[in-house]
Amino acid sequence: MTWAILCEEAELAVECSTRAKELGLDVDCRVSESPTREAIDTIRRGHDAAVVLVAPPPLETLVEIAEAAGAVAGTPRIAAAFLAQGDDPVAAISIARDLGIVAVEEVRPLVSALAVLESGVERPWAVALGSLPSADRQRFARIAGLRQSGGGILSRGDDGGVVLQSAKGSRRHPLGDGRDAAEAIVAIHAAAGATGTPRPVYEAVDPARAAGILFGPPRALSGHASKAALGAYGVPTPAEELCASASRAAAEASRMGFPVRITLASPDLRLLEHPDLIVDGLDHATQVRDVFRQLVATAEARVAGARILGVTVSAATVPRATLRARLTPLTHGRVLVDIGFADPHGLASGDHTQTVFPTSVARFERVLGRLAGADLLVDGPAAVRRQTIDAIAQAVLRSSAFVADHADAITAVELDPLVVLADGSAEVRDACIEVSDAFERRLDREAGTGASTANG
Repeated sequence: MTWAILCEEAELAVECSTRAKELGLDVDCRVSESPTREAIDTIRRGHDAAVVLVAPPPLETLVEIAEAAGAVAGTPRIAAAFLAQGDDPVAAISIARDLGIVAVEEVRPLVSALAVLESGVERPWAVALGSLPSADRQRFARIAGLRQSGGGILSRGDDGGVVLQSAKGSRRHPLGDGRDAAEAIVAIHAAAGATGTPRPVYEAVDPARAAGILFGPPRALSGHASKAALGAYGVPTPAEELCASASRAAAEASRMGFPVRITLASPDLRLLEHPDLIVDGLDHATQVRDVFRQLVATAEARVAGARILGVTVSAATVPRATLRARLTPLTHGRVLVDIGFADPHGLASGDHTQTVFPTSVARFERVLGRLAGADLLVDGPAAVRRQTIDAIAQAVLRSSAFVADHADAITAVELDPLVVLADGSAEVRDACIEVSDAFERRLDREAGTGASTANG
């Protein structure tokens, strides 16, 4: 089948056409005023398509491309190249791959990817490299750890490029330069199996209770209210009590058992911005009473007229790793998840990545593998590693289901911190839900409907 390659500029179309001709590919390269829209229309007709853009498109467009492919029987193949002139093309490429789009940074690896896909070789990331010279094998070092059955054979072509065969004696498919071929195979592996991930179905979810907490004007909910809303979706949070007085806080701490963690509860002071309003490791009732008074006094001095609900008291447990996640609603029930480390080193180094939910636990493990400190999460025996990944994934999956169900009422949800405990479990210790103006818009619509009825 002929690939339709929609390009943003004439020079890119010429480069694609020239490169495809060198590899013997049948493509239809053309310049389009709206390459992504034309690619979506092509996919919906059941044809393969690729786009070559100077800068990455909006995330909503990537989601629409993936949704279009998933809605067509046979799932057309989709590929994209985003030249390195966007704000963050690498982040866009990672998200596109998570959505099932074979995305790369340049034209040459894009055309190589089309050649790999046209070869029909299954699991090309498991390709045999023994027929390549040692220098070429080094170029494919990135796929050496992706071993599976299948994969075909790579060898050197007559023109010095790399060729792919499904088996010895079968047709040879030119892939071009070894670096381009390696990048193409990495992209295909990253995109494999991503499209059409259904949203998990959870039992004991209470959307109505969550909606009741969200109901109201635009605002940021307190940590206690945010966790209560997320709790309606089974998002794991520590056992805690909201206490309006120092004596109640001391009593609850004694009941739970020391040490405990004390956190100020106020809708006007976000703990993400005021970490000194959290005190951990208190081991005596007198300390709890003193800290209660100290936190309330600090909050009142910091923000005049701040609403103080009291403090929350919870058991103090030392985390093995501390993460943060920000979830924002996209179209088609998808949710953008930005996740990274929340410890000082992770924040200073900017160790975070992005993906789109819903997704499978296996694919989410790949996403976490993009973090520089990923070993902190997956260290230890295989059983603990699996439990840890699953616990983090379930917390984020349930949070994303909450965001998707209430996308009209939510601007964003922050989970900070999302901690990993020594036993491999995870819990959201603090959260902040940013409520949109949906309530006000609803009132405006109802007022408009009422006025129209009265005039009628």
